[in-house]
Amino acid sequence: MQVLEWSYPKPLSISARVISFIFHPLLVGVYMAAYLIYVNPSYYAYVPRINAFRNLLTVANNNFVFPVLVVLLMRGLGFNKSIYLKTTKERIVPYMASIIFFFWTWNTFYHLQGIPQVMKDMTQGIFYASVIGMIANIYFKISMHSMGVGGLVGLMIVVLMDGEMYSGLPMAISVLIAGLVMSSRLINEDHQPGDIASGFVVGLFSQIIAAWII
Repeated sequence: MQVLEWSYPKPLSISARVISFIFHPLLVGVYMAAYLIYVNPSYYAYVPRINAFRNLLTVANNNFVFPVLVVLLMRGLGFNKSIYLKTTKERIVPYMASIIFFFWTWNTFYHLQGIPQVMKDMTQGIFYASVIGMIANIYFKISMHSMGVGGLVGLMIVVLMDGEMYSGLPMAISVLIAGLVMSSRLINEDHQPGDIASGFVVGLFSQIIAAWII
């Protein structure tokens, strides 16, 4: 008996790839910082623009540029077969490097004066998520994309519970983005549903724990 394999229409698969690229987990942290600095009118209202830009540059360098350079270096040296980190083994060193860079971002903000507490908590949450993600990676291929958008939704929950009157629409948009990204990972067949669900929970609660508990 012949078994028919289901395949998604090509335009849908391409769209899923584009969405996964735009909302790469290393970029989501930069988007979160940009939201706090330039979109939300409250947290950075009294911070000089040059200092706010330096904050964003710090996040962009430590949370995106440096981890990407590590992945490219490993690919160039032949340690990884591709830059897409298809296996859990290929993700070990990038996870470890990212944890160092994420901790450096949080530690830098923690010791600087004039940094809004929400920014310190956000970078702390990203650090927590990366540590949990590396531990989970020992046992299964937890979705880093889902951790990223889970953190995005978690940040919006924190802002909403802060009483920010401008956070309703961003909250709805973050949920939409999370749904699109997690659906894209399923369409691309990069993860099992459990990988995606667990990643979202880790990202979400890492932000909430960093903001409200620790």
